[in-house]
Amino acid sequence: MTRIILERMVLFIVPFAGYGLYLLLLELFPPGPLRRHPWTILFIAGLVLFAASFIVWGFTDGDPTTGTYVAPHLVNGKVVPGYVKPLESKP
Repeated sequence: MTRIILERMVLFIVPFAGYGLYLLLLELFPPGPLRRHPWTILFIAGLVLFAASFIVWGFTDGDPTTGTYVAPHLVNGKVVPGYVKPLESKP
């Protein structure tokens, strides 16, 4: 769970790091008059990347969905949780 949260935090910080690199390059090669700082755009870009990571995670992570679902049932008085039985491959 910590890995997932850290991945999303990194995706949120990427636009700000890019902007910091941009400011560093401006100091090395000054372009002229002062410019506005686009904090709103950076914040929105970070949130979009954050939300996109959840969408990508939803499509790429998790158990396989191919097979036959076996519902929870009792075996010798104990509950066996539901699971997906993989399809049998034919040679």
